[in-house]
Amino acid sequence: MHRHKRMRLAGVVIALGLLQGCFGAPSINDTMDEYTTRLSRVLESPLAEAALPDASLPNSAPADETLEGEAHSTLQLDATLALPSQTYPSLTALGNKVTALNINIREFYAIQDCELGRIVAERNTALGKTQLPSQRLQYEHQLLNALAKCETTLKEAQNRTAATVAEWRKQKRSQYMNVWANVVQTSSEMKLGLSMASSPLQANGNKDAKASVSALNFINGLAKTAQSQGVVEYELEQQLQIIASSRLPAKLWQTQAILNNRLALLNQVLAPALNDVKCENGTNSDKATILRNVFYLYFIEEIQPIASTLNSYHYQLQPLWEQWAENTALSVPFKAHIRTHAVDNFTQYSATMKAHVTLWQNFLGRCNLSPTAP
Repeated sequence: MHRHKRMRLAGVVIALGLLQGCFGAPSINDTMDEYTTRLSRVLESPLAEAALPDASLPNSAPADETLEGEAHSTLQLDATLALPSQTYPSLTALGNKVTALNINIREFYAIQDCELGRIVAERNTALGKTQLPSQRLQYEHQLLNALAKCETTLKEAQNRTAATVAEWRKQKRSQYMNVWANVVQTSSEMKLGLSMASSPLQANGNKDAKASVSALNFINGLAKTAQSQGVVEYELEQQLQIIASSRLPAKLWQTQAILNNRLALLNQVLAPALNDVKCENGTNSDKATILRNVFYLYFIEEIQPIASTLNSYHYQLQPLWEQWAENTALSVPFKAHIRTHAVDNFTQYSATMKAHVTLWQNFLGRCNLSPTAP
């Protein structure tokens, strides 16, 4: 009788996994819901009630609303990781002011034979004065190159304005990093990519994710190209659109928040429930075997692949975050946003994942079971 009961329960779990495959990959929240629910049923313990409420919505209630003695609420707040949209600073706190290059009429006429004259004239049109951060960066590239060429031309003509142009070029080179930082911190595409996740990460099929890593590194590389011939405007805008489309960093950080919040709560209630499962003298029971099957089908087969993808992209982007953390042109609030998600929250999420795996390793070892396919 026990054998038939075990087969029926295991069959339900397997069938559910097959049905999910027919309708596409479930979201990480759906998988966590099903994982928790299945464990609750097998353990005949209300794990879901303790682990589900608002667990995927960080900071859903202020800390001062938690009543003394409400253990679950306290656990929830302690386990919370902020979502990226909750820590992105206001644009007014991020923008770097760039001092305008003032040219008097005499100097302006002196540079009319240079391309510099045309570029300066375009900048002073109504359209030129309302440039987006990416357009301003492109303008600075063009301006620096034009200044260098004009300085050479004026020197060859022994025009005294050459010394003035050299000073302008020195001033613009010193400002270049602030203009680049404005693209990183204040452009709408970057804000979407760094704070507004459209959906959590999936194990596979994350649109433009790989291209987004390249795009972010492309933007980062522009910080070192103040003396180059400048990027083609189309290429810069294209890379920003990839970042906005993929929103990879925001998806990574949203997903790690969901996994941390859900698993941290589940760990608290699952540990004592598993300890109550009898495996006398290292002999597994029907219940222990079914629990192993649930663990394998949901955590190993569904949750771990998402975590693996998350970790892979995190480590691909880690050198970039480290460079931005040291960049003095980027604002303190912006770097705090990056540090919160890419360092502090990732560390906490990793510890929570490790704790969950250790919990199961201890249980399976005690019951002489291995986390293999049922």
